[in-house]
Amino acid sequence: MYRVLQSLNNNAALVKNERGEQAVVMGLGIAFQKRKGDLLRPEKVETVFSLHNEEAKENFLTLLKDIPLDFITASYSVIHYLVDHYHYPVQEYLYVTLTDHMRCSYQALLKGTYQESHLPDMSSQYPLEYQMAQEALALFRQKLSEEFPQDEVGRIALHLINAKGETLPDTHQEQELGKQIMEKVEEVLQEQGIRRQTSNSNFYDRFMLHLSYFLSNLERGNEQAISLDDLDQSIRKTHPQAYEIGSQIFALIQEVVDQPIPNTERFYLVLHIQRLL
Repeated sequence: MYRVLQSLNNNAALVKNERGEQAVVMGLGIAFQKRKGDLLRPEKVETVFSLHNEEAKENFLTLLKDIPLDFITASYSVIHYLVDHYHYPVQEYLYVTLTDHMRCSYQALLKGTYQESHLPDMSSQYPLEYQMAQEALALFRQKLSEEFPQDEVGRIALHLINAKGETLPDTHQEQELGKQIMEKVEEVLQEQGIRRQTSNSNFYDRFMLHLSYFLSNLERGNEQAISLDDLDQSIRKTHPQAYEIGSQIFALIQEVVDQPIPNTERFYLVLHIQRLL
């Protein structure tokens, strides 16, 4: 039995079950005229996306601010399939980063501005992730658009590689270090004229969310050693200003944590900053 916490639209609702666990349920007309506290008819439930903790709930609601619900649920269903079918543990932030990425790729295709990533082929180094990415792309083509190019395989694989591992709670020391780094990063952005505004709030918040997750992951030593020299040269050429700012933040983080940082992080920093610019 599901009790409504928040109606998302006529066909979806944020709910809580009898064990107090939160989830998003979907079904034709399932939430029509339903209010907080109302019970839903179990036979109308077609799809259930479990939200394991408060973090998962906040991630879902963050995405819901500017990404259509059907797009989010398509992405969530792909990730759930990969995790279950391949017994592949992922950190919670994959739901945000991969959904956000696929939405941006989709919009670029619609506008005719899609650009190849020129990612190096890492399939021999990460055969499982590339196999999963191939299946994910097939599902995204089926659920969202047949126009997604083969180039997306490498991008999806990189997201999977970066997010592998269980999410663990932060210690107090990690939280304090993370807060210190986030404050320094905001100072760097402000020096470059980048501030959180109504017009860029979603991109700004996503950047900070990515940074928070990355720092949490870094403290546990889960980084992956990936050679991206070719990609590094490419983004330096195509996004020079974002690359300069991203490199400054990359160096700042490395200095504060006093340990090597996975070189994939510069790539993500530059992409996020390019959006803000």
